[in-house]
Amino acid sequence: MGLLKGRASITRYAVSGEPPAGFWDFIDRRVKAHVFQDIENNTEEISVGWCAINDFLDTEFAFMAYALEPYVLLGLRVDQRKVPAGLLKKYHRLEMDKALGFMEEGRKLGRVRREELKDKARLGLLARIPPETKLYEVIWDTAKNELWLGASGRKVLELFEEHFVKSFGLELTPRLPFLVARDLLAGSLDLARLEEARPWGPLAVEA
Repeated sequence: MGLLKGRASITRYAVSGEPPAGFWDFIDRRVKAHVFQDIENNTEEISVGWCAINDFLDTEFAFMAYALEPYVLLGLRVDQRKVPAGLLKKYHRLEMDKALGFMEEGRKLGRVRREELKDKARLGLLARIPPETKLYEVIWDTAKNELWLGASGRKVLELFEEHFVKSFGLELTPRLPFLVARDLLAGSLDLARLEEARPWGPLAVEA
């Protein structure tokens, strides 16, 4: 589920770094330079890019529709296709049997040739398997330099962080609960207690 409706898994970030002058022009250029690129008709395994926050087919961003000052509202679209191991094994075997049919009886395929045929089988399957599409919502508060991503899985976070940095050249720092609490307690006597806090219960580990 996403940020706009229903229950959501959320990861918070702090955004740091200085964008160039003309912030919204900069954002417009960088968003449109890194929009999602369709891989439906090729053999690429994965594609990551920006789209509208509420429509994964919209990559035009007419009238800067992502801008709701001071917020930037984006969708991160991830299309990925995978070849099941069992299916690859089957078609690899078929390719090897076909190649052996053109060889003299008793001859065997070398390691390099077997790997070439495996790649051939894999590319053939990739061309036939449609990618799965997933959309992750991004809300960036440019006034507070904070960002919310509607996801928490490690792989998705890695894809998002890499694409965000590539797009805008700004740094992301995950806002872990401990760090948020530390900021809230800055200057308070309770900060020392937070620093000394240790896990409690089944998760606690003796030092």
